[in-house]
Amino acid sequence: MMVLTAASTIHLHTSLLLNAALMACVFVVIGLPCILAWAAFGMSLRRFLANPRVLRAFNVTMAVLLVASLYPIVAHFFG
Repeated sequence: MMVLTAASTIHLHTSLLLNAALMACVFVVIGLPCILAWAAFGMSLRRFLANPRVLRAFNVTMAVLLVASLYPIVAHFFG
């Protein structure tokens, strides 16, 4: 999916097949470690969130941050 997105915006070479292969290699080299780090973080967070009180606090915090992230959008359109 990342390669399809990048293919519409990045032009590395005249050969479409070579472009796709280069982008796939770049995304494997960059994306794979990022995905592995994200998964490792999730696994460690899972142990932390086993406590129902901690899970509740985490969920409330994430909800507040999600709503707060809408402020710039709302301010832009209605400000």
